[in-house]
Amino acid sequence: MKKRFYLFVVAGFLSALNVQADRLSDYDRQIVASCMVLEAGCDGAEGMQAVLNVILNRADGYLHRMVPETIKRGAFSCMSSVWKRSAPDYSPLIRRAQNQPEAYNLALRLLKTMERGRLWDNTYGATHYHTTSIRPYWVTDMKYITTIASHHFYIRRGAERYASL
Repeated sequence: MKKRFYLFVVAGFLSALNVQADRLSDYDRQIVASCMVLEAGCDGAEGMQAVLNVILNRADGYLHRMVPETIKRGAFSCMSSVWKRSAPDYSPLIRRAQNQPEAYNLALRLLKTMERGRLWDNTYGATHYHTTSIRPYWVTDMKYITTIASHHFYIRRGAERYASL
């Protein structure tokens, strides 16, 4: 009986550590929220939610992988000024996003909703998007999913997550 209790306690402790490891820090939230605002702030809640879902889909649902996916070179055009530096400083981007307080606060609320597991994927699994005003070379390798506000959303052909698409 004592062994079972100790196993239960150890399993609970390890589970708690795992939950703690898959969290966003305040700074991580600032980076992701800034990306949401700078990519789709003019598209309102639905557009910023779509960008957040793309980030989360690229991170395979792991919160701790969201920032690496957000800051990856070439991933999001709003980060291009950061990629040109050897030691990236996200402060200018964060300040630029925070200069749009209504959109920035909305982005933070969307992040909280996502962290609670209550954000539905309005992109249906999309991992890529572009503005409706262009047609990038890479769309030929993608399956179109939907259009939300001023962006078209895609997933790589053969990687569809939703059978109905």
